Amino acid sequence: MKAYRSIILLTAIIMLSCGTEHIKETKVDESKHDTTVVANITIDSTATEPTTPLRTNDTLNELANFIGGNSGYNYTYFKSFTAKPGFAAFTSNFEKRWNSFDSSKLTPIKNFVQNEFRSKVNSKNIFYPFSGPDILYSSTLFPDAERFTMIGLEPVGTLPIIDDKKIIADSIQNYFNKINSSLNAILKFSFFRTISMKEDLSNEEVDGTLHLILLFLNRTGHSIVNIKPFYIDSTGNSVYVDNTNTLKQKGYKNPSIEITTTINGKTRTVTYTSTDLSDMGLRKNKGLLTYLANLHFETTYLKGASYLMHKKSFTTIRDLILDHGATIVQDDSGIAIQYITNHSSKWNFDFYGMYTKPINMFTQHYQADLDSLYKLKGAKKLGFGLGYNYRDKNSNFMIIKKQNS
Repeated sequence: MKAYRSIILLTAIIMLSCGTEHIKETKVDESKHDTTVVANITIDSTATEPTTPLRTNDTLNELANFIGGNSGYNYTYFKSFTAKPGFAAFTSNFEKRWNSFDSSKLTPIKNFVQNEFRSKVNSKNIFYPFSGPDILYSSTLFPDAERFTMIGLEPVGTLPIIDDKKIIADSIQNYFNKINSSLNAILKFSFFRTISMKEDLSNEEVDGTLHLILLFLNRTGHSIVNIKPFYIDSTGNSVYVDNTNTLKQKGYKNPSIEITTTINGKTRTVTYTSTDLSDMGLRKNKGLLTYLANLHFETTYLKGASYLMHKKSFTTIRDLILDHGATIVQDDSGIAIQYITNHSSKWNFDFYGMYTKPINMFTQHYQADLDSLYKLKGAKKLGFGLGYNYRDKNSNFMIIKKQNS
């Protein structure tokens, strides 16, 4: 057994306050407690609807800062671990890397949102299928959103815990090495590569999307209030379970995580569900279809979506988006333009950037009709790179809205 396996940070069980091994999974109402223990510190993350502003959970928020490599945070619970060589090595390099990314990639998007996008799309409820852990770009584009529903094939993962008695210095180093490598594509290209994510988010150190979601939330100014694992049952209901380790071990269909945060004094909820959105997957997953139909999402965001909804094998999720949503914000890898123009609803288009042929891996998904529409309607300058053609001159970006919606 490798030495780093003994660090609870990497594969830890989130313990129940009752400490029992046999856990009864039932639907819980919003007043039920979801209590966890982090390094012997009990956290009562009660999910009641507040009558006063939500309070940050100090331990979970500190954990998010730790994963995010924030060396300037005033640590309490994890203070001793910030002195470990692995943490120091990660933070010194990552701080520079993040600052460069923020100024070169995120700042132009924030300017675009403020000067152009926000007046056209101001949705509170965002659906982001094929997202992986990318709350980073979605929360930057939709700063007024109150809820993000994200779905991908990648596993949810388990909530990390640090236990001082079992810490191994190499384990910290290994963990942050994996965090660092898993960020390469999203920070450089603006999207996750599906093949790389299979390795980056399915290993002993970083076992799912939860790690990077917490990092991105932390780095974009969110404070963590609550983390609740759940699964979506055959009737489309959310069934909360006691901890992320139970969620992983039990093999539930549609395993999910719900993270409640605050940002700029407002509450924001982020959910991520690990599931298959192909027609074959949804044919066996009627509960998920019910769940999605009841989301009442206003806007669908699609970026780096591997052109999946260009194919007949993704008809169900494509039709659900077109039938239920009012706005689609996407690049050309989202829904093929023919399915939008042929839909029973009428749509308005705002184009940005430049439409060019897809990258070599996806050349078969060139859309002559989209090329013509870009030229016919014209496009405004985008000012930043996004998606597979991430270089500024090649990026395309579309706001597609149902008429009279």
